[in-house]
Amino acid sequence: MDAITGTLVQLIRKTDLDRRPDLLQQSKIAFLDYLASALQASRHPRVEKVARWVGSFPGDTPLLGQTVTSNPIQAAFFNGFQSHYLDLDDAQSSIAGHFSTVLFSVLLAEYRPETSVQEFLTAYTVGAEIEGLLGGYLNPKHKQQGWHSTGTLGSIGGAAALAKLYGLEEEAMARLLSLGATQSAGLGLEAGSDAKPLHSGFAARNAVFAFELLQHTGVTASQRPFNNQNGWQKVFGNLELDSEKVKQQWLQPGQLLEPGLWMKLHPYCSAAIGGAAACKELYKQGLRLDGLQEVTFHFPPGADTALHYPAPATGKEGKFSMEYVGWQVLSRGGEDDDLFELAQVPETFQKALPKFHRKNDLPPVEKTVRRTVVTATDLNGKTYRAEVPDPLGSPQHPFSEQDLKEKLVRAKGECWTENLLKKMESWPEGRLDGIRDLL
Repeated sequence: MDAITGTLVQLIRKTDLDRRPDLLQQSKIAFLDYLASALQASRHPRVEKVARWVGSFPGDTPLLGQTVTSNPIQAAFFNGFQSHYLDLDDAQSSIAGHFSTVLFSVLLAEYRPETSVQEFLTAYTVGAEIEGLLGGYLNPKHKQQGWHSTGTLGSIGGAAALAKLYGLEEEAMARLLSLGATQSAGLGLEAGSDAKPLHSGFAARNAVFAFELLQHTGVTASQRPFNNQNGWQKVFGNLELDSEKVKQQWLQPGQLLEPGLWMKLHPYCSAAIGGAAACKELYKQGLRLDGLQEVTFHFPPGADTALHYPAPATGKEGKFSMEYVGWQVLSRGGEDDDLFELAQVPETFQKALPKFHRKNDLPPVEKTVRRTVVTATDLNGKTYRAEVPDPLGSPQHPFSEQDLKEKLVRAKGECWTENLLKKMESWPEGRLDGIRDLL
């Protein structure tokens, strides 16, 4: 076992959140947001079709929000796909992607009736920490190269979470991390298609598959997945890691807290949240798109990489378009979630598209900082400027309890939400199985 892998194994094994109520609380919030994101997608026709297909595989592991069951590997795949399908799930800037969608899907597929809530949340925190640290080293280059890190990092984080949940011995843990790392995949070009949420499903499936394979067959794998000669970080980023630096960063204070999680009220890429908030400020000032001759979105260099579509053709592509989101806000005063489901974007958007422009003319910022400035010029040539540094849902302006509750209500209704929150009042005490009947 190389020094980096050995360090990660020891950190995973030693992680204890008994004295970290801050991380336990944040992981609880992340779980609620995960459920809201997954269950709101459960009624989508494409998701229901995938559920029926996954349910054709024999097994008794439940699928979130569905009436069918499957085996743990397929259940992890489905829950990962469903929870990321609408792009409503949380995001994190170190990985420039999403880890809750993968990690909770993995853990729900493999938890045991006797699993405690604290064990469950600790395993999630471990998976988030290793993904955030590795993502922080590789990004923004990893993202800009075209990788979708939800897929490339997800199988590693999922493997780490299961290794922690089951308290694997050192060699078994290294092999599981190795099998997670060797399955890393996911192309950013899939944004705007169903393949993007499939990445989170694949990552969750791969982690559970690796775990089940090791448990049932004892297959071998390299115990040096993070060595500095040809390990994962060298292959993906031509990077060498320092074990002492990794030790110093682990849970200091924790990737869930810094840079923290971005949470969403609407189903589009979190990279557009700041720009949307700025457009709302302009709308509040009385500006309307019909009265504007030009709208420009200003970003730091490369900061709009995730917003792949300046001129989206479909609503799903519009989830990754600052122009499409900005058009909605400046035309209507806010986002209309139904517009992200259209097979073809409205003709009114196509006609308005020439008004929109992008510029990467803001100064460079730290990779964990998101900044978008919007300028608008009216028909008389007067220019207005808006910027919202900490929009709702950002780590610095997190959801209130009411915001999170409303998101849950949209997913499953008020009665269900009240029952869920009541059963979770004692968390992190108790056992996870206490809420299984609601899921």
